[in-house]
Amino acid sequence: MVEKINEMDVDSSQNSTFSKRRRTGLVSSNINDDIGVAHDAEHPAVSVVSDVTALKDVPKWQEVTEATLGGIVAVRASQPISFDTDYVTCFNATGFIIDAERGIILTNRHVVGAGPFVGEAIMYDHEEVEVRGIYRDPIHDFGFLQFDPSRVKYMKMVEIPLAPEHARVGIDVRIIGNDAGEKLSILAGSVSRIDRNAPDYGTYTYNDFNTFYIQSASNLSGGSSGSPVIDIHGRAVALQAGGRTNEATNFFLPLDRVKRAYEFIKEGKPVPRGTVQVKFTYSPFDDVRRLGLPEETEAMVRRIRPGGIGMLVAVTVLPDGPGSVAGLEEGDVLVSINGEVVTHFVTLEGMLDDNVGSELKLVVNRGGTDIEVDVLVEDMHEVTPSQMVTYGDTVVNNLSYQLANSFNRPVCGVYAANAGTLLAPVFDHVGILIESIDSKLVNNIEEFVEVMKAIPDHLYVNVVFYYIHDKSAKHTVLTQILRQWNSLKLYTRNDTTGLWDCKKIPDYPKPREIAPTDVRFPTMGGDVPPGVAALVRSIVRVRCYMPVTTEGNYDSEWSSYGVVVDTDRGLVIVSRRTVQVSLCELSLMVADSVFIPAKLLFLHPTHNIAIIQYDPKHLGTTEIYAAPLSEKPLKQGDETRMVTQSRFGGPVCIKTVVSGVAPVAIRESAEPRWRCINTEAIHLESQSVKSHGFGLLSDENGSVQGLYMSCMKEENKDMKIAINICDIMPAVAPLQKGLSPTLRCLNIEVEARPFIIARVAGLSDKRLQELQQGMSSTALVFRVKKVENLSTAYNVLKELDYIISINGKLMRELSDLNIQYTEQSLEIVVLRNKQELTMHVDTMDYDRGVNKIVLWSGATFQAPHKAVLQQTRTVPSGVYCTSVANGSPASQYSLETCNWITHVNGEKISDIDSFERAVRACADGTYVRIKTDVFEIRKVYSVKTCYHYWPTQTLVRDDSELSGWRHAGTKA
Repeated sequence: MVEKINEMDVDSSQNSTFSKRRRTGLVSSNINDDIGVAHDAEHPAVSVVSDVTALKDVPKWQEVTEATLGGIVAVRASQPISFDTDYVTCFNATGFIIDAERGIILTNRHVVGAGPFVGEAIMYDHEEVEVRGIYRDPIHDFGFLQFDPSRVKYMKMVEIPLAPEHARVGIDVRIIGNDAGEKLSILAGSVSRIDRNAPDYGTYTYNDFNTFYIQSASNLSGGSSGSPVIDIHGRAVALQAGGRTNEATNFFLPLDRVKRAYEFIKEGKPVPRGTVQVKFTYSPFDDVRRLGLPEETEAMVRRIRPGGIGMLVAVTVLPDGPGSVAGLEEGDVLVSINGEVVTHFVTLEGMLDDNVGSELKLVVNRGGTDIEVDVLVEDMHEVTPSQMVTYGDTVVNNLSYQLANSFNRPVCGVYAANAGTLLAPVFDHVGILIESIDSKLVNNIEEFVEVMKAIPDHLYVNVVFYYIHDKSAKHTVLTQILRQWNSLKLYTRNDTTGLWDCKKIPDYPKPREIAPTDVRFPTMGGDVPPGVAALVRSIVRVRCYMPVTTEGNYDSEWSSYGVVVDTDRGLVIVSRRTVQVSLCELSLMVADSVFIPAKLLFLHPTHNIAIIQYDPKHLGTTEIYAAPLSEKPLKQGDETRMVTQSRFGGPVCIKTVVSGVAPVAIRESAEPRWRCINTEAIHLESQSVKSHGFGLLSDENGSVQGLYMSCMKEENKDMKIAINICDIMPAVAPLQKGLSPTLRCLNIEVEARPFIIARVAGLSDKRLQELQQGMSSTALVFRVKKVENLSTAYNVLKELDYIISINGKLMRELSDLNIQYTEQSLEIVVLRNKQELTMHVDTMDYDRGVNKIVLWSGATFQAPHKAVLQQTRTVPSGVYCTSVANGSPASQYSLETCNWITHVNGEKISDIDSFERAVRACADGTYVRIKTDVFEIRKVYSVKTCYHYWPTQTLVRDDSELSGWRHAGTKA
């Protein structure tokens, strides 16, 4: 059902719940932007009053609004992969129907996006239809979406006519659309200018140029992008694009070039777009006179264009572009093209678009002299990328004309739209151009693919890059190629299907055989005992790559030092800040000279250590050293030496004294992740140790008594703590004997409290005296803080229980809890409600943690990990959502992390296996009902699947793999 209207129109607006690009940001302006203009043939005459008085207009505006509601649509969409200036995101926006028969919707370019687009249009009566991007202009802020009109069953659709010729200064307009995700918003305003230069939205983002913009005195709502700007006769005279947030100013895109593009599209033809790679700005005559424009040339232009007050001036001439090759320069004032005086962007673009592949004769004035140049018009689509390559989450595309223009760079090079895995160690990920990989130049994505697919798996390579704003400074990063987690794919835009066709590039060499390598460690100078100096040869650097966000961890890569404790078996102790989860790829850098692979053996459930293993044969005759471990604990007043690496790379030894030993207290994170609990930290007197992130605390003979390492705090922050070796020996000793650790766990967290607190809670004088006899330097009693859900202790011990003794031994120190590692059952005396109670608690086998992960619709699902069970009182199901990727269907439809999944399409979910079966039965492009429970608050989400960009994947533990994990199936 279609209704065409000639004298009525409607508005539409972009959503701002999560705007794809902030078009409401501050924009630059100058005195030239504030000059009004009268117009002639190129610059149409202005109207200084509205057609009727404001009072009489009220019923008319109501009629216009009601008649055009059927033409306004809300756009709910996502960009699933970063591309060019657009990053992955989900957003709401607006569009309006201009062709109901063909189902064509006009909206902004920054809505359609330069890259992949997945979305729906919601009609005024809340009918929903899928839309696909069929055109986005290379530089101007407009694009077209298309839907299947037959899918609209109930609403009478309205076509809103495009009338660019009716944009006039002084007319009243309405911007009708979706305000910040609301169904409908109507903003009133008046056109104040129709000749301002394009607004500047900042760097590394989309910016329009070579066009006028219309300015309106009206309020700006977040989410108004894509709305039609309607006059009182119901015609769309402009397209809402952006504005200033600190004042009532809106910016609209004129519809001249929009209307032309639509004519080609409705005929099924490509839209010709020409460029000479020159950016022009409109400058008033007083400015161009200062550039040297002769008086006679100004007089001639004023005579031929009597309504104009300025001319077009070249402000950016891209190197190696057609304009540069022809001899154009910045500051050139455009006089004519092919003999016709041109002072207006519409005329300029018309000539360029109509002459793609041909030469134009330009006359420019440079410092008072007219210069004639012949310029070849290039196809703008050829310098606007429509392909991209992904390597895991790294996304690269050929540098676009859009970005090249922003930084005055030649339109060539490989631009990292998302730095991702390939450039993970780089601190600043924005604006990167890759120059070479593995010492091979890459000038475009074709060369990028050829170089990448020739690199053997697991090889470390150098990537040379520079930032687009500063080509003179080159940078390098060392990165490891990991094919298991980062496949190479080529995406090509397909405007027929609306998808980006994906081609996986499978050909690459397998890992090279690792030849034994002999390297030498640096030596430590100064008066250092030989045993202490030898510890330098036990320190190695550990790199951990975490390909999937699991267990509340959001780091993709971390690196720090570890210590070799067994050279025969290749055992290394490292912090859990480095190795946070079991799903990881590990490698060692030995003596800053060679990389060798490693695998994870053990993650300690409570202490800040992980134990990993390398193959000793990879190091040949390298004099690597196993640090001898001492089970003598460090106590207050003990002298110790910290062996570490200086920030300049050399080994150093710092003499210091233990100032105290106290329990570590780390708060829970809002999103549960592993914490170091039930651990005593060694505090050191020397302030110089704090500038280091790792160190071995040894006695004068070189026996290591403690480890100083980084540790995770709440909300992914860091701290540094030292722990006694004796506390971790129950895990280390079995591995040194070639056995697996058989730790048992009580699965509780305790906290240290002053005796006075326990006295108030009912601790008797007798117990106080017993606990204080032979106590350590810290006078504390220990109280149960958390009991892990689903553990055997959960229904026995309670929070706020004071632990008096374990198996008959008074608990005076945290190390007294270590008995849990070997005993199957414990007799624990606790103080509860001012009464002593004797409890029998069974310990549990060490839990290796999660063994299956399901990635579905951009969210990660797993069994609840220890940190979750520590922080929750109820366990609604056996499936927990640990992360949601931005730009994914899960994000689009508001599925949240930290949710328990109880049902899928009405089917009860008990564990990760039942969840996997349920979601794999869901067809592509269908809505799936996900019922969740968090803190007994139950919600139902409807998530629409999109397997093209977000396939279902299952990962399972497999100890035969170096990473300990493998892919177990993908549904695309």
